[in-house]
Amino acid sequence: LKYHEPLVLSKPPTSFRNLCDVSGRHIAVTRIKGKFSEVGIARRKCTFWSKKTKGGGWDCLIICDPPVKRILTDYCGIAGHNVTMSPYNAGYVDFVPHEDQIRSQSEPPRSSFLEDITFYLSSHSSVLNLADPISLRFFVEKIVASHYLKLTEFLQSTIDIVQFNLSRQRNLTSFAIAAVEEQWSDVQALERRIGEYKDDLEAIMLQLRISLESPNMKHATDWKDSTVDYQFLCLRLKEIGQRANSLNGSTAALAGLTNNRQAVMAQTLALQATERSIREAKSVKALTILGVVFVPLAYVSSFLSMPDPYRPGGKLFWVYFVVAIPLIGLITLGYHTLELGY
Repeated sequence: LKYHEPLVLSKPPTSFRNLCDVSGRHIAVTRIKGKFSEVGIARRKCTFWSKKTKGGGWDCLIICDPPVKRILTDYCGIAGHNVTMSPYNAGYVDFVPHEDQIRSQSEPPRSSFLEDITFYLSSHSSVLNLADPISLRFFVEKIVASHYLKLTEFLQSTIDIVQFNLSRQRNLTSFAIAAVEEQWSDVQALERRIGEYKDDLEAIMLQLRISLESPNMKHATDWKDSTVDYQFLCLRLKEIGQRANSLNGSTAALAGLTNNRQAVMAQTLALQATERSIREAKSVKALTILGVVFVPLAYVSSFLSMPDPYRPGGKLFWVYFVVAIPLIGLITLGYHTLELGY
């Protein structure tokens, strides 16, 4: 049976690559709002085998994964660090009836699958049919289902955090395009993992001969029957998958809005640059016109050297204007001709 157990890491992860030092199984981490969550989802497996013996007894073998005490973070299997794991939100709820819990006055340690199955066998063996070794599988099924229930709780909490971050926003200026793209990638990873969890749960249901239909509470007459538990979990993962899909669409829409905002800002900057260019062109044109007017005047003045008859107030001062004005007109005509040509 393949299941996934949410665990709180004593040391927050710094990358997506985290492996159990003993089993080599991957520990998935979630990035929320640009930061890695302290909760890791450890891949787990357990196997149940039993056989009746000739003397009327039976043998049973349960193989399970050990607790995570060291995490590897590189691809060579060398670099890593020691960690202390604790169950997410105090771990799963004890599934035996309350009267049995009160009678035993204890609860499962929730430190590892081995410790938990040992607790139930030693404290609640009275609920089993010891003549049939298959009845022992009941505890295995319940523990696996309880871990899946805590998994759905963590997934639901993660989606709620991301959705709350998107709600009640007056404007979207606080969402940078890089942050939105990162969030879209994280939602894609979350949606992919939810599909993987659902596939693993359905595989367990097929192994246990449990129908994939919706749960029927009328058939839930015995608390030891795990059929309704797994059917409810399958339905719950489907609903969470739909919410993740909706969140994916919302994030994509946010990315589109952010891109549009960036485009509007770019257009505004381009328009401002164009307006500055127009003002500069007008200034250059004004200077050019002044040059067209005053350069001929200065040229004629220097050409004539302005001797006594042509100086201001002299008898031939009018000659200055007779020469300068046609020259101004000629230069102006040439300037406009060149401007039309360009």
